[in-house]
Amino acid sequence: MNIKQKLSLVTQNLSDEQLEPLLELAVNLQNNNPNTLNFTEQITSQAYQEWVSSDHDIYDEIFADEITKG
Repeated sequence: MNIKQKLSLVTQNLSDEQLEPLLELAVNLQNNNPNTLNFTEQITSQAYQEWVSSDHDIYDEIFADEITKG
């Protein structure tokens, strides 16, 4: 299975809202050479901001038992 097929398989059940950051990244990659994408553009992108947001902070959940023991 090639990468495009894998991507298609993985994304087929995602909602439009979930796919939006992926589309933004793909458009960015299409419009720019991936090796020369500006770091500032990367870290200010909507996809990156969503990825690092507190909504995606899994550590409190993962280490909840450690926090209560402390």
